[in-house]
Amino acid sequence: MGIEKTLKRAEVFLGLDDSDLSKIAALPSCREEAYQPEGVIFRTGDEARYLYVLKRGGIDLMVEAPPKSEQAATQIVLERITTGGFFGWSALVKPHFYTVSAICKEPSSMVVISGVELIALFEKEYHIGYKVFQSLSHIIGTRLRDMEQVLATGRKWPFLER
Repeated sequence: MGIEKTLKRAEVFLGLDDSDLSKIAALPSCREEAYQPEGVIFRTGDEARYLYVLKRGGIDLMVEAPPKSEQAATQIVLERITTGGFFGWSALVKPHFYTVSAICKEPSSMVVISGVELIALFEKEYHIGYKVFQSLSHIIGTRLRDMEQVLATGRKWPFLER
């Protein structure tokens, strides 16, 4: 499957037509990358330069819970990204630092796009930016509700129980 087909399946690009997706795929930074299990894509606090669309595989979005007493810090999985999923949205939103860590959990391939280049495209093609930010706000809102559920109940996977 090519880059445009991967973008077409991505939740963040729903509503864009083939012409719009071609413009995104034509950005100089737009490329495919592969990761192996336990590969670190980015860590919390890293500068957010790229966003990612998962072509195949599985990525865990994680935060580190502060240690209790003398215990080690605990990694909490907030969400598992699967095929068509989107992550790295901080590349589009100031202050451009990742808010979670993204760790590969199975052999994965993804499309990588520069946030700077995508924002420049949005400034020329307002309708693309409008549709992407509509989808992005829905995605972020859903993830925030999921994270609130994890914090309130202590359950790591409430979003799989829907």
